[in-house]
Amino acid sequence: MDIYSYRNDKLEASPEEVFAVINDDRQLKNIFSILKDIQYSTKGKRAKGTKFRITLGVREKTYRFRNEIIEYADNNKIIMKTRLKQGVITTLFNVESKGEYSELTVKSSIESSVGVRMFVLTAKPVVKSVMNKEMKKFEEAVI
Repeated sequence: MDIYSYRNDKLEASPEEVFAVINDDRQLKNIFSILKDIQYSTKGKRAKGTKFRITLGVREKTYRFRNEIIEYADNNKIIMKTRLKQGVITTLFNVESKGEYSELTVKSSIESSVGVRMFVLTAKPVVKSVMNKEMKKFEEAVI
């Protein structure tokens, strides 16, 4: 079940420049005001199998999530799993060349079960509102 989807195929930066921002915790923390902390429990920071916790601050509440990178392709793609009480969220970050532009796709979905539907219906509008604002700042940072 989809939670969030973003696509911009007119980023005026190379895929390497876009991915460099996605791949840099310091830049991500500067851009995304909701991202408060990233703590790694594995040595590698960007590789398949990397485990980490992120701390988000959303609407004056703090949330902590356990994550694992399940696929990584330099300058192209990161897929990670986030474990919640409500289920497992899979998030894709994909960067591709589109001629003189780059295309960035971000998609998050949750494995559905009986109790997840209500969670998604409640959380999806908040996630969309917050993330659309944050992705606007990301676009400005890479252009």
